[in-house]
Amino acid sequence: MTDTADPLGSHEPVPSSPTPRPSPTPPADPPSAARTPNGVELRVHGVSGGHAEELLDVEPAMRVGGDRLAGFFRWRREPDTETVPGVRREIFAWGNLTSGSASRAFWLLLLPFMMINVAYWMRPGHMDGKRTGVPRAAGIAYGAGVRLSALSLTMLITLAAAGVGMDLIAWQCGGQGRECARALPWASFLVAPGSPLSTPGWSLLVGAVLPIAVVGVLWRLSRRTAADYEVVTGPVRSDHSDDAPLSHPDFWRNSEIMARLRSAHIAIAVGTVAALLLLPPLLHDLAGRDAPGAIGTGPWAVGTALAILLGVVTAASTASVLIPGRDPRWNVRADRLCRALRDLALALTVLVAVYTVWPRPGWTAEGRLPGGGTMLNTLFAVQGALVLLLVVAALVLFATDRPHSGTAMRGLAGPSTAALGILLGGGFSAALVYQGARWLSGCGTIDAAEAGCVTLSPPTAYSWLQLAFSFEALIVPLVVLVLALKLRAMARARLPEVAALYSRPIEDRRTREIARARAMGRMTETVPWILATLLLPVVPLVGLALYSILTGTLVAGPVDAPAAVAGRVQGVAQSVVDAMVAVGSLIGGTALVALVWIGRSAYRDRPTRQAVGALWDVGTFWPRAAHPLAPPSYAERAVPQLTARVRRMAGENTGVVLSGHSQGSVLAAATVWQLPDECRGRVSLLTHGSPLDRLYARYFPAYFGPAAFADLSGRVSAWRNLWRVTDAIAGPVRRRGPSGTETVATADPLPDPRSYDAPPGEARRPEILGHSYYTGDPAYAEALWRVLPKERSEEESTGVERPPRQGP
Repeated sequence: MTDTADPLGSHEPVPSSPTPRPSPTPPADPPSAARTPNGVELRVHGVSGGHAEELLDVEPAMRVGGDRLAGFFRWRREPDTETVPGVRREIFAWGNLTSGSASRAFWLLLLPFMMINVAYWMRPGHMDGKRTGVPRAAGIAYGAGVRLSALSLTMLITLAAAGVGMDLIAWQCGGQGRECARALPWASFLVAPGSPLSTPGWSLLVGAVLPIAVVGVLWRLSRRTAADYEVVTGPVRSDHSDDAPLSHPDFWRNSEIMARLRSAHIAIAVGTVAALLLLPPLLHDLAGRDAPGAIGTGPWAVGTALAILLGVVTAASTASVLIPGRDPRWNVRADRLCRALRDLALALTVLVAVYTVWPRPGWTAEGRLPGGGTMLNTLFAVQGALVLLLVVAALVLFATDRPHSGTAMRGLAGPSTAALGILLGGGFSAALVYQGARWLSGCGTIDAAEAGCVTLSPPTAYSWLQLAFSFEALIVPLVVLVLALKLRAMARARLPEVAALYSRPIEDRRTREIARARAMGRMTETVPWILATLLLPVVPLVGLALYSILTGTLVAGPVDAPAAVAGRVQGVAQSVVDAMVAVGSLIGGTALVALVWIGRSAYRDRPTRQAVGALWDVGTFWPRAAHPLAPPSYAERAVPQLTARVRRMAGENTGVVLSGHSQGSVLAAATVWQLPDECRGRVSLLTHGSPLDRLYARYFPAYFGPAAFADLSGRVSAWRNLWRVTDAIAGPVRRRGPSGTETVATADPLPDPRSYDAPPGEARRPEILGHSYYTGDPAYAEALWRVLPKERSEEESTGVERPPRQGP
């Protein structure tokens, strides 16, 4: 277990202490006998890590004064590249897994997929598979609800692409013939009378190219990233513990589960397009089967048979995502089943395409695409029911099987994240279809109020999502205002504390700056409140979905928001709702354009690419166990690579200190859990700016918490944790001990800033570092020396004293 004594003594700031530097001056060299201890400091950077040379501090010049804007430099000596004399430094640079390639910036468009995948891992109950009774049933219901929600999002984006290509262009625009050809000359080949493609069947088939292309791109991206992130696991297995689920030897081997989930999602997406192709001609054939002269068994029988087969494949593909994924035998069989269902869906789509283009004299396109609105209404109703299922399952798990008392939002963080992901997916889909309708109308409006405009009618259900987005536009400024007032009040409350800590006047501007920084560091605790507030528009949407289910109005579907108001309240109220729907559409469209712009700018601008990658560093840590088309998990490659490297060095009698900053500390902890038992005593852990307890234990309680951290402490020879009050990400790490919950050293925060006034020889006061430059703090070298594996340290055997502290 880790020594909980604090070797740094008091962390009170010293007014005349020097400024922490990114490259601190190393301690004086001990005798040569201690210059060659067999040890490695393996640094794992956090989000948006820089170049390897920068992270290693091996650049030829080092700053000895000033700051990043204007400073003093000198040539670096060889000892300057070592934090502790004789312990070589390595860096594991994993930033390119999330921000290295510009094309990865376009994963931003799949933000809803990522959120639903993260929600899968936020369950408030254990995952060891040994639970029985109510906790087991609730756990199964939670996992099933998230995976079905993920499947609904794939169907939702497919319906959005089909809404533009098949409904608006092929069916509605094609049904208006000459009027649409005049408004959209580029579409004359498809909609102009006399064109071979102007018949409803061929027009639908051409319109289906857009959703099929979207599905193909997602399929290709998922397969390519799975190959890029695949690693080979070694023959040595980790020591699994029920208290630490991340210690399971197969935790980061998710390729088999993801492959079968991907096949199921592709089958559902392709089946959705096939259904939209099949329903219009089938309904036409069924309506004409009783006409005079109709043949007893005609095309309608073929269409009915295809519909039955398509329904069976869709139902089986939906059920396949619920198959448990840990047993290798189940995975192999389920993968074969899902592949067969995917291939069958593709084959049925080809047959449906032939059936759709079969000549049908007198068949014309009128109104909206038949079946499209019903499918969309049903999907929204199912999503609302799934959100309620997740809420109930999470509450039951929290009450009966919660791992620890620090769980955020009483276990509802996972359902809240899933609901927000569904809301974003629906809002983006509605914006895509509505903005597409505005552009295709030829006059910037879908009402065709002006001469020469084309009348286009998107599904009415989208208007409710746009109304929810407009409510979000009202909620967000209010949230920002409340947060600003709360930050101001918290900063004022900390003024006496800061004034007493530094022995300075409370009226000093520097005192106010430090108080504000300390208050900002505590704002992370408001995240549950913010998330709950942003989800307020989801409540009426879920109610609308349940109303549609209970009243049986899925086929007709709910009327659009303005019409619903017009039926009860006239005048100003209807105008307000009309305006809010338009604003919601504009907000959703602007968000999509902004995401595309960020993705394009990432091709040319490295800082933008890094900023985009930093967003994914938090959301893509977890494997794609719920949504296979979500952005890839970098940890699936980073953790096995780190594990293999550390295991080899430990096997060569090398003491290893895994030094992780921010998200790198999570990777370091995951690596320790994957190490075999023979590595114990040769590996230590040094975390700084770590979100392990403050974020991961609260929002992923099934995988992190006091029990898991106690298990982690037992796997390393020592563990120290550095944090600051001004750091909005980090905090103390609590673990389960013999006498209850205890804190991993160091329990006290590092002072920030180190001094109130400018140090000697400097003209500026030291900056408030917050989440940055932990390795430049004098406490870092001290902590590193303390956690060096004792059997590798030469201090006791040679009589060489530890290096003196850097700085004060």
